[in-house]
Amino acid sequence: MSSEGLRQVFAEPRPQSVPVAVLDIFFVHGLGGDSIGTWQRTEDLFWPRWLAEKFPNCRVYVVAYDSNKLAGILSGEGASIQDLALAILDQIASREESAPHSLLVAHSLGGLIVKQMLRRSADSANIDFNAVGRSVVGVAFLGTPHQGSQFTTSLDVLLRLFKSKQSKQLAYNDDALLDLNDYFRTWVSRQGAVVRSFYETQKTSGFQIVDKATANPGIVGSDPIAVQTNHIDICKPESKTAPVYTSMCAMIRQILKNVSPTPSPADGGGAAGCASVPNTDGTTASSDASVTPAVLADFEYYTTSADHDRRDLTQKLIDVGRAYAVPAAKRKKERFNMVLQRNIALPSAVTRYTQLLADVESRFNRHVARVIAEECNTAEVDQVVQDQVIAPCATNHSSDDNEITASLVDGALYYLAGNCHLAWDNG
Repeated sequence: MSSEGLRQVFAEPRPQSVPVAVLDIFFVHGLGGDSIGTWQRTEDLFWPRWLAEKFPNCRVYVVAYDSNKLAGILSGEGASIQDLALAILDQIASREESAPHSLLVAHSLGGLIVKQMLRRSADSANIDFNAVGRSVVGVAFLGTPHQGSQFTTSLDVLLRLFKSKQSKQLAYNDDALLDLNDYFRTWVSRQGAVVRSFYETQKTSGFQIVDKATANPGIVGSDPIAVQTNHIDICKPESKTAPVYTSMCAMIRQILKNVSPTPSPADGGGAAGCASVPNTDGTTASSDASVTPAVLADFEYYTTSADHDRRDLTQKLIDVGRAYAVPAAKRKKERFNMVLQRNIALPSAVTRYTQLLADVESRFNRHVARVIAEECNTAEVDQVVQDQVIAPCATNHSSDDNEITASLVDGALYYLAGNCHLAWDNG
């Protein structure tokens, strides 16, 4: 078998006839893996084949590429990750037959390729590449590092485990990868795709490579799922009752239900006939129905950096003579971000914190921006912030069950400033 390319996995025994495909499922391996060995413990325990047997109206593919290229990319050698993603995108777009919908399943750093591939599909002038991106209705990450305090450490450990020589300074650095994840979050919000993430609880060569924080892609309603295994075996379910396999089957059934009007007797999911386009109004499976489309749109807006005034929070505060406030501001901003990430899978919390951010922004622009424009001194600006933003927001958004403290409102203010939604000066 070629070390690169696309290979379809068939049920055994191979059926004489199959229904029209509703969903194509693509398995993308990670660093140190390959298109077959990554997904099986033994030759008989190859779960892409189990899916082909269980869901006859789905086609299953394994994607093969030279994972040494990915190792080189991350350690500063070889081609770019964009080039590798584009090559895989071309393989998927070039298949002879395509279902109207697609699901991407990625292990470890294969998740970075998947996210970059989605970005390239949207940016490309090639209509076939555009079609691949539009077809994706779900993404599953098995032990993929996305963000968090251990993000760079996870990348470094992976390089040292799967490369024979000591890893170099990361060329494709953590800031660029975090930017890629910000893009992915925006893409999910617009696409209405289902996202499911898994992380290991056991160590690999002395390290827990991907923990709950690093495995969190920051998607509303997609809390990372713990798996009692290590980083290598998380993508190798040992039976059809293994948690990863049953969870993925549930995800596929959910997707098929969304894209197909009639359930299939074989799998409880979509029928093999005409597939309907999934909802794009914010009520798809990726978003709990209790989170309204308007709230989701606002949440995405506030948690994504605006295009203007790309100075970081530190520089903004220094520029207005508030250098003394930088340590506390960064600490409060990070605390508020941690609160958001910890509660992102809870629809009620997403709604509550989105409403808080909206109120802080509105009050700041209505009251504080005016005194800043009038060039009032720092003490006068601070008093308006306290009286018109912090105190009323803490009061209005607190309840018997959930107290919103002044410190948390302060954190929300700095969070918005850091994401370029508030200006401390007239620039």
